[in-house]
Amino acid sequence: MKRLYSSRPRGTKDILPEENYKRMYFLEKAQDTLKDYNYHPITTPIFEHTEIFVRSVGESTDIVQKEMYTFEDKGGRSLTLRPEGTAPVVRAYFEENLSQKMPKPVKLYYYGPMYRFERPQSGRYREFWQLGVEVLGSPSHLVDVEVIYLFLHLLQNIGIRDYVLLINSMGCEKCRPLYRDALRKFLKAKVEELCETCQRRIDLNPLRVFDCKVPSCKRALVSSPIILDFLCEDCKTHFSQVKEVLEMLGVKFKVEPQLVRGLDYYRRTTFEVTSPYLGAQNAL
Repeated sequence: MKRLYSSRPRGTKDILPEENYKRMYFLEKAQDTLKDYNYHPITTPIFEHTEIFVRSVGESTDIVQKEMYTFEDKGGRSLTLRPEGTAPVVRAYFEENLSQKMPKPVKLYYYGPMYRFERPQSGRYREFWQLGVEVLGSPSHLVDVEVIYLFLHLLQNIGIRDYVLLINSMGCEKCRPLYRDALRKFLKAKVEELCETCQRRIDLNPLRVFDCKVPSCKRALVSSPIILDFLCEDCKTHFSQVKEVLEMLGVKFKVEPQLVRGLDYYRRTTFEVTSPYLGAQNAL
């Protein structure tokens, strides 16, 4: 048989039977857990109109500026392979009028491939599979707690016990701009200690500097302003309520003030679960 090509595209992988069986086991456990919490499956197209991601993820983000697989179809429309799952689900929520068709709040989950053009490394691919949940229609702190508790419950159901839960608050559209301005001022005073990428981020998207792994940047950020000091009263109350309910549930957590996300749609509670067994890419 004539060989038509040499290898798979960089940043992708063949999912062989052994790993597929593990994925099937994980997905079965996940679906059982999600059903217990009354989440419903949704499947969105692998590609969407580019503007959906530009508008929601943010023009200044690395995803939009450097990582999206964007192309023009034969009708001249700009389309993009989905780099994340939230924007397509929110688009479907409004387009399909789900607020009128489903119980409130609307609780959805998705599973499928995402695409980002970034440097392939251990545990990070240009085509990667993601399971995500979205709760739409309620600003309650209990929704934040439920999503966190759901994820921890899923980890326990697949046998993962040793992990660390990190939480923080991103504030809201009222208080986050104040923090962004303070952080930008701090970074400009430290500009010579930052890598070239972070120097560019100062004006475009300063929150992204916290994602940098360069040692000099991490040292420069040790004394950076803390977002928790800039929260408005509503966000302070919301975060205090999240922590209070987690403590009532017996969930151990650590407040990590530098745990931020650079995507424009993030607000208030953010969290991450890490494992001591995964090395540098330790986020579960």
